[in-house]
Amino acid sequence: MQRKVKKRKRKLKKSVKRGCLGIIIFQLLLALFLFFRCTPAKDILFGHHDQTEEIVVEPDSVDLAIADDVQRLIHRSMLIDTTKLAVDVYDLTRGCYVYEYHSHRRLIPASCMKLLTGVRALKQLGADHQYISQEYLLGIVKRDTLYGDLLLKMDDDPFLLSFDEFTHAVKNRGVSHVKGRVVFDLLRTDTLRPHRTAQPYDITYRQVPLLMKGAPRVRSEFLASLRAAGVTFDTDTLLFNMPLTKDAEMIYQYQTPLREVLKPMLINSSNVKAECVYYHNQHAQDRFEKPDTSLQMSAFNFIQSENIYDRMANFVVNDGSGLSPENRLTADFLVQLMIYAYRQPDIRNILIDEALATPAHPTRHGSLLSRMSAPCFRDRIFCKTGTLVSYASSSLTGYAHHTNGRWFVFSIINNNSPVYDAREFQDALCRLLVE
Repeated sequence: MQRKVKKRKRKLKKSVKRGCLGIIIFQLLLALFLFFRCTPAKDILFGHHDQTEEIVVEPDSVDLAIADDVQRLIHRSMLIDTTKLAVDVYDLTRGCYVYEYHSHRRLIPASCMKLLTGVRALKQLGADHQYISQEYLLGIVKRDTLYGDLLLKMDDDPFLLSFDEFTHAVKNRGVSHVKGRVVFDLLRTDTLRPHRTAQPYDITYRQVPLLMKGAPRVRSEFLASLRAAGVTFDTDTLLFNMPLTKDAEMIYQYQTPLREVLKPMLINSSNVKAECVYYHNQHAQDRFEKPDTSLQMSAFNFIQSENIYDRMANFVVNDGSGLSPENRLTADFLVQLMIYAYRQPDIRNILIDEALATPAHPTRHGSLLSRMSAPCFRDRIFCKTGTLVSYASSSLTGYAHHTNGRWFVFSIINNNSPVYDAREFQDALCRLLVE
């Protein structure tokens, strides 16, 4: 009898062990199945991560409530053309779309085009990238005479307004006569002009920064500054990428970080600064090393190489400022661009902490002046405005920080609507995303 009981106990133990082992094996197989199902094959094999292939997250009750409010807002907005309206809202905290309305319709983005220019520059150059202009003496200084060349290596710095400091540096070095050449090595030799499809009065020659007025004007300005200071010279010439000798003496340097150029470009919607950044990003190079050809890619190549968006058919990017009325983008693209920026801390922090306009802020209200003045918007909306009045186009794209702690990214494009009414609609929608 005791033997039978012991046999049963042993059988029971074996059954329990087998059952536990079976459960463990089943759980492991289930985990492997889910892993291989949710992860693209190329990621498993090569360790790649494709931003466009993600686990789908459904909107929750908060997202659905916001979507209902936005839908009602659109239907009761009688003064805007809803057939030329695009709205896209994405919950960054949960990783899901909240609301879409004509989000894939190609419309005029106006100055929201500057977001592509800014994000691209931040990615390829970095916020601390420097515009550097330098002045060298190439030769020997005896008494008050330089026996050699005076060299200017000039970046296309949009903040440089005069050559007075460069001339003072020559005088402070004790040079009054240059027995040689004044050599200009300019990164940019042509004049900054808006795209041919933009209105000619949008960027006038008077507004163009000094170093983007063309090589003849740069030369005449500096030579006039030297003459005014009593500095004589034999001749002058224009060269490109002139090598520095070991005995080259730098007597002055002027530099501006990219982040300081992005602030007026995005906060105050400076068209001139945007075109300057767009051009510089195409041609920037380290003067002392080999050029970085990756910086010379087009905006479309940048979008493709960074896997930002894969539906760019019929997109039109004519400039870096959005002045061209022939530009065409979608609200969905602008949202994806801002999602891309948000997922990269270096870019996100610059945009939210420094470079995007935010309402009711003493120094960063910028193009939002007189808009969203209610306390609920303070430190909760960070965005870029866009306006082309003559084409009845208005846009708004950026980030919203809800009182419940969630972050949203949104894009609104109004075409064929009175700008004032479009802005009222945009402000009302933003209120739904923060309260």
